[in-house]
Amino acid sequence: MAFELHYAVAMKATKFIVLVGGILGILSFFLPLVSVHRDNYTGKVSAFQIMKGLDTVSVAVDTAAVHTVQDVETRSEAKKDVGALKGIVMAIFAPALLLTLIGGLGVARKRFGRGAAAFSLIFGLIGLGIGAILKSAAEGDAGIGMTLLLLTGVAGVVGGLIGLVKPERFVATATNNGYQAIAA
Repeated sequence: MAFELHYAVAMKATKFIVLVGGILGILSFFLPLVSVHRDNYTGKVSAFQIMKGLDTVSVAVDTAAVHTVQDVETRSEAKKDVGALKGIVMAIFAPALLLTLIGGLGVARKRFGRGAAAFSLIFGLIGLGIGAILKSAAEGDAGIGMTLLLLTGVAGVVGGLIGLVKPERFVATATNNGYQAIAA
């Protein structure tokens, strides 16, 4: 009986696990991803700061003097490369955004079915992979934002697995005025 009660509570909490995991991932966009501490230098940088820096670079490229055809080509390539870098930074946080949407829809709909669970598992695994790659690349200089990205992936995987094992569905119950849908 106690196991069933805990299992039922975990099942109903699945959508909240995914939602909170996604929100943590979005929050990590604004927190330091990299935190470097050396003898003569200490610095932290967030993805938000990286995006603002890329915007500054983009403006500098737009205002650079152009004298030759080669300058025009170089400017065009630089703008394309800055745009690609922005896309990469945003792609790092796409799983977190998608997990937030899936969890939010689950809360709004008051259920978390197998479809939502499958997508949560997939995006959780993708987020976990991205976080692990970034954490290993940081070689000990990872900031709190990187840790939150990993937690986002873990939350997506856990929520997805629980939801696949025991999906949360609507059950119609009889009331005095007709039928009322409640989450089972």
